[in-house]
Formats: sequence, C-alpha cells, structure tokens
Amino acid sequence: MAEGKIAQLGPWKLKLVSIDDDISHAISETVYPYKNGADLEDMGVNPEAFKFSGILSNKEYDKNYKSLRKWFLSIFSKPVEFFHPDHDTLYGYPKNASFHNDRRRHFCEFTFDFEVAEIQPDTQSYTDPYEANFEEAKALNEEVQVEVAETMQQAGVPDVEGSSDWSLIDVWGSLGDYAREFAGNTSKAMNKLLGTIETVKAPIDAINSAIDYVDSLSGTLTKAIQGCCDSFVGLSRRVTARKGRSRASVATLVTDLSTMLASLNEAPASVQASFATIAASTVATETAKLISDDEKKMGESISAESVELDDAEGRPLADETQPYLLTPNDLEDTLAISREFIQKVLPVAVSPHRLKKQAATLADAVLRIKMEYMTTKTLDLSHDTPLHKIALDNGLNYKAAERLCALNNVKNPTFMNGKVLVYES
Repeated sequence: MAEGKIAQLGPWKLKLVSIDDDISHAISETVYPYKNGADLEDMGVNPEAFKFSGILSNKEYDKNYKSLRKWFLSIFSKPVEFFHPDHDTLYGYPKNASFHNDRRRHFCEFTFDFEVAEIQPDTQSYTDPYEANFEEAKALNEEVQVEVAETMQQAGVPDVEGSSDWSLIDVWGSLGDYAREFAGNTSKAMNKLLGTIETVKAPIDAINSAIDYVDSLSGTLTKAIQGCCDSFVGLSRRVTARKGRSRASVATLVTDLSTMLASLNEAPASVQASFATIAASTVATETAKLISDDEKKMGESISAESVELDDAEGRPLADETQPYLLTPNDLEDTLAISREFIQKVLPVAVSPHRLKKQAATLADAVLRIKMEYMTTKTLDLSHDTPLHKIALDNGLNYKAAERLCALNNVKNPTFMNGKVLVYES
C-alpha cells in the first residue's frame, strides 16, 4: 500500500493489509456439433475488481466491528466512493465480504471485493468523426482570429470594432507605409474571397454558420476566409452527386483551395497562413463528413440485406437502399488526399496541433471502418460465376450483390470471373 495514503470505503477509513487486482475478459465461445474445439472472441474487459484484506483490533474492533459488518449488509442505491491508495478515487460497489472474528482477542480480519462501475476510455461510445472535426474547426477559427488581430497590431493596422469594410484603409491617412501596404494587400485578398462567396452558394451545414466571429476587421477577414472555403465545399459536393465518389469530391476541394491560395500571393504572409490553415481544417472536416455518411450508408446497406422486400405474391414491401459509396481503396485514397494537403500546410499553419488532431481523427475513423465493415479477401474465379452465388458461397446474403458491385467497381453484372473481392462474413 502506498505510504501516507489511507484507504477509505464510503465512511470507513480502513487499515488494509493487502490489495489484489483482478482483471478478466469476457470471452464469447461458439461450439459446433461434431467438431472439436471452439471459436473464441474477446468481447472486452469485465468490470475491474479489487480484493482487499484488512484488520480491526482493540479499540477499533470494539467501536467499528458491528457497524462495519452491518454496513456491508446494506443495499447501495448508487455507486460507493472508494479511495484507493494507488488509483485514487474510484466509484463502484462492494461485493463479497468475509469476516474472521476473534472476540476474546478483540480482533477481526476481514476481506472484501470491490467492483468499479465505469466504462473504460478505450471502450466508450462511438464518436462521430464529423462531429469531432467540426468542433476542432470551430476552435481553430477562434485561434486564427486572434492570430490575425495580433499580426494587424504588429503591422500598425487598428482592428476597428463594428466594421466589416476593409476599404476604410483609404481614409486612414495617419497610417505608416508598412501598415498601409499590409491593409491594402489584405483588402485585395478580401475582394477575391468575397467574390468567390458571391459566386458559389455555401452548403446549409457550412462551418461558418456555427461560429461567432469577433465584430471587427480581424473577425471579418476570418469569416470571409471560412466562407470562401465553405463555398468550395459546395462545389465539391456537386462532384459527389454527379460521380458518386468521395475521392473525387475531396480532390476537387483540395484543387480549388490550392488555386485560391496561390491567387493570394500578394496578400501578407499571415493572411496566406490563415487561409491555408482554415482550408486544411475545412478539407479535414468535409472528409470526415463523407466518411461518416458512407459509414452510416454501409450499416444501412448491411441491415437492408436481411429485410424482406417482397411478399409471397411478389408485391413490394420496402424500397431497396442504395449501396454505400466507398470501397476500401476509395477510403484509403480519400484519406491520403486529405492528409497530404494537411501535411503541406503544417509548416505555416496557425494551429498545427489542431490540424494534426483532425488528421488523426480521420485515420482512426478509416481504421475502425476497415476493421468493422471492410475486411476483404480475393477470389480467383476460373469461369463465369453468378454474382449472387458468389455472395452465398462466401457466407453473405444474396442481397449483398450490390455491395460486391461497389467493392469491385462494376455496375450490375450478372456473372463475374477472374479476381473478385468479397467481404469476409
């Protein structure tokens, strides 16, 4: 037991002799008739349990033995607080308790188990990559606003409150040459950003719509940068609707943003860095949305395969669902395009730590989807084989044919041969 730390269970300070940890896994076992052995699958770790041994003696025995024993007989309506000498405060329930009582010596040795009532961090509920990246994008915008304001101050340009018009620079005769050059070039950049916003309508769920910008020139500039990036998102989504491929959408978005960044070559370096930072964050957020949407469609597609579409007389009971958009290769390619753009921006980024976090969120989401949904194997078919038979022979519902078409990037084939990708059942 750690020196200087006294264990406490609920209201009881305990003199512990030993502490044991008990860790166990929940193993699912599947056995088969007339087959030796079994399939085993780790379903996670059971609630963490601790075993303790303590003593009561002399005055502590006379004062606390009956009360402590009665306390263990109680029903606990909520988790009990336990201060562990090594793991600090835990919440859970005392389980088995055992007492060895010696009245003559005024001595009692007792043991008890304590189970922790909590979900471990690595098994907590699923976090949507789009929601996580959207929050990072909002925080990143705030940091860019602060950076822009500080750069303006260093350049000698006042961050005028309540103004959204960078052309005010024309009447600031008191500014020095450097300040006028900074403000003038920034004003030109603003015109390009606003021109894009007026030309292309931003999507309804644009990042800009969820951010409160500072009511000043620095806030106006940051809002225009994000608005321009949101507009390019609208353009890229048209590509997805037309071609049905997330990779093409992200590639289009990166190309448009890169072109816009190059057109801001006369803008101050800090303005270019701000645009590059927000652009990379927007790419990460939009990629996360595409991955999240496709993951949901994948789940819907799998669920729909077990749904009866027709009744006994062939009348439709439900509509067929569209297959998901991403194949494993699409998924990897989309991630690669986003990460490459983020990597290029990092050296000049205003908030590189947030961009790295967004990139990590994307990578984790792709890995999870591939592990959960997209484990595949390759078949080498020597002759034309009906697609539905391929599905059934590999433990899939015959309705999985649509998913197999998407996986192999083919459209509604009746037969397939050669190398064919299938999902592991």
